[in-house]
Amino acid sequence: MDGNLQQRFFRPTACVSQEELRQYLSGHMSRDGLRRVEDHLLDCPLCSDAVEGCEESGTHLTDDLEDFEAFSIKLPGQPTTAKVRQLQPGGYFRQAIAIAAMLVVGAVAYFSFFKSASGPELYAKYHNTYENDIPVSLRRPGLSDVDPNFAQALNAYSDRKFSQANMLFERALQQQPDNEAARFFAGLSNLEANHTDKASAYLSTVANGTGVYSKKATWYLIMCDLKKGNKAEAKARLDKFIESGEIMVLEAKDLRKKL
Repeated sequence: MDGNLQQRFFRPTACVSQEELRQYLSGHMSRDGLRRVEDHLLDCPLCSDAVEGCEESGTHLTDDLEDFEAFSIKLPGQPTTAKVRQLQPGGYFRQAIAIAAMLVVGAVAYFSFFKSASGPELYAKYHNTYENDIPVSLRRPGLSDVDPNFAQALNAYSDRKFSQANMLFERALQQQPDNEAARFFAGLSNLEANHTDKASAYLSTVANGTGVYSKKATWYLIMCDLKKGNKAEAKARLDKFIESGEIMVLEAKDLRKKL
């Protein structure tokens, strides 16, 4: 290649001035000036990034800025060999907006549900219908003489016929008022039928006792409190339930965080 031609092609050109940059961005530049600026932008990452940043951010360079050539002298190394990290203001700005949006959505979801969920909402999340664990067809200690009403009530409960079960449990308790299981399931059945006051009355008696259904009755008594919207009462009862640490500890602690 001819030496003069090679020198012409690879000779570093001066950095774009503020006025040239303004003219280039506004489209008011001569053909020769436009060619010189575009040739320079191919070789100078500093000026190239400046143009790209102005185009993406909509800057019109109305303020008096330091000349790029004077500014480049302050950079470490030679202006023609200095490595300049390419910045993309528009890209970073869009990423910042996306991250901020996700944080806002997450915060709204967290505070709207976990921090301000109502008692009935927490009830719907944590309540599970208790399955009948008494096989009335078998003879068990304390249940050898199963009252027919109690047996029918358990069958109705298992079939999710709670209104019918409530009536039969009441009859069974008239015959066997000390039947803890009948009282426990009567409380559960009334809870499922949305008779929360009756459910609380039955379950409180069982929870205050020492029978096999005592702790389970306490948990469903907490469910009654939530369903009625008594979050303060549910919280106090839940603290004692967790302290005993016998059953459903992890689920109880998780619920406690929401109250």
